[in-house]
Amino acid sequence: MDGIKIWRYLFLLIGLGLGALTPSPSAAQGSPFNQLVETSKAEMAKKGGKLSVAMEWEQSEGAPVVEAFKRDFPHIKEINYSRESRAEHFQRILIELQQGKPLKYDIMHVSSESWPDYRKAGQFVKPPFDYSKLVKTLPSGWDPIDPRAVDPNGYFLATSGLARGIAYNKDQVAPDKAPKSWEDCLNPMWRGKFLYDPRPKLTALQHDPRTREAHLKWLKGIMENKVILGRGQSENLQKIASGEFPLFCGVNYHSALRIIDQGAPINFVFPDPLPLEFGGQIHIGKWSQTPATTQLFILWLASEAQELVEKHGYRGFPWSPKSRKYAMAKGKYVAICDAECVGMSQKYDDEHANILKLPGVR
Repeated sequence: MDGIKIWRYLFLLIGLGLGALTPSPSAAQGSPFNQLVETSKAEMAKKGGKLSVAMEWEQSEGAPVVEAFKRDFPHIKEINYSRESRAEHFQRILIELQQGKPLKYDIMHVSSESWPDYRKAGQFVKPPFDYSKLVKTLPSGWDPIDPRAVDPNGYFLATSGLARGIAYNKDQVAPDKAPKSWEDCLNPMWRGKFLYDPRPKLTALQHDPRTREAHLKWLKGIMENKVILGRGQSENLQKIASGEFPLFCGVNYHSALRIIDQGAPINFVFPDPLPLEFGGQIHIGKWSQTPATTQLFILWLASEAQELVEKHGYRGFPWSPKSRKYAMAKGKYVAICDAECVGMSQKYDDEHANILKLPGVR
């Protein structure tokens, strides 16, 4: 073989080698994420590009986020955003679904306390694509998704970090008396004067083996300290802001910061340990005409939209430097309620209700 033929042969081999290493356009288009987008496009074409979304976020929080989703995916032409956050609303919606009435929402976040009823009624279905595969094929530049956010059974993906702490009226509580730890809620000075929401918000402390026993003891302790049980985060914070009560133990960071930013005389602290729930889990509803678009929205929320999730919803993860809670959480132990924990919510809710002597405990 002469020199020219040898070089041609070598170039051919190199070319074949590079071709084997570089994915073809058709292979790239065949990734789970790209398949999801294409399926979403087909769904939205049938609906004229119109989508309806219901989440627990306030209108001012949720509307800017869904508008950003529309900008990132132009095949979605119009999004109507609504807020659904009350358990009684979800029960009414479930009854209507069982009666065969159409649901006006394509995407709806159902609160975890209503999950057992929706599951029993067969209203949650498996997503069109496997989340464990989707999270490995995210577009370049999107934030990675923590594996603990993925439901082991494949039904949902957590999209936000729900952190909890203590809120107090800064006009009523002197700086040297300000709470810094969970034990401060057990101080006799607050006996019969502090609030707690009986809807469990500190399940991460109940689930984490490192904090579990101390937390169960703490729940018994607040009962002994004559805690005032008040249902509703916003309602309790209004009572703190008005001076009706000085202290609220076990409050959502996002609920507290929202009212603080509106000018309420409230301070918020993260005790150590810091409880964090992998929250914002959105299921694919049996009623939905847009299961792929729903899954695309969920994936986008959990990754690319995290800065918006924090900016508008105060629900970013505390280990992200993009999060406002990053500095407040630094150096503290974070107890996690992950997908496994959420799957055990009924057990934990019953345990919690028994300690608090709540009516209707199963």
